[in-house]
Amino acid sequence: MADTPSRQGVHSGSEPPAEPGAGGYAAMFLVGGRAKRLGGIAKSELEIGGATILHRMLSACGDAAARVVVGTRPSWAEPLPAGVVSTVEDPPGSGPAMAVAVGLGRIPDGIDRVAVFPGDLPFLCPTAIGLLLGASGPAGDGVGVVFHDDAGRRQWLCGMWPAAALRAGAAKVRPGDPARRLFDRISTRSVCWDLDGPPPWFDCDTPEDLEQARGWAAELKE
Repeated sequence: MADTPSRQGVHSGSEPPAEPGAGGYAAMFLVGGRAKRLGGIAKSELEIGGATILHRMLSACGDAAARVVVGTRPSWAEPLPAGVVSTVEDPPGSGPAMAVAVGLGRIPDGIDRVAVFPGDLPFLCPTAIGLLLGASGPAGDGVGVVFHDDAGRRQWLCGMWPAAALRAGAAKVRPGDPARRLFDRISTRSVCWDLDGPPPWFDCDTPEDLEQARGWAAELKE
């Protein structure tokens, strides 16, 4: 896959988020993983800065034409905001690729692009969404855009994808397939996060990650 680094709007942070195309964008959140290193708790329901990670992420994508949460949530979890769709991969626990395939079935036709995220990105924010959207237009209709980390590694589950190409990839996945399989045939462009503050791709996989996230949120007074 082609990878052309991009720094669209990453220096000043003053540019307004890009407007979605005529068909808008949808946001998908994959929750329900086992989180063994966190004692099996649902990572999306962990609280950081007074809100769960999932609700922080949903707020970051408040301008999406559709928001879909895929995966089993705990019975005690807070209700989802009005308009957010909830579904479960089939069969349950069959992996992120199947979760995306099922989630796509709940996204209306006519959506141009689909953002795909795991459920444990506490610092996903509207500015990050704007950067992805802003890079998507120049990249071309059939090109995906993902953040890359400081080491240059693509963050496959922190990106914006052409809906048609993503649907084509999802039609070929099987239970147990990794998320990467969805993107095998999609040309991809990378965007870096060069602003102050925690990167949007920072995830909470370990107790140390969670402690770091809560510390950052306290410093930011979130």
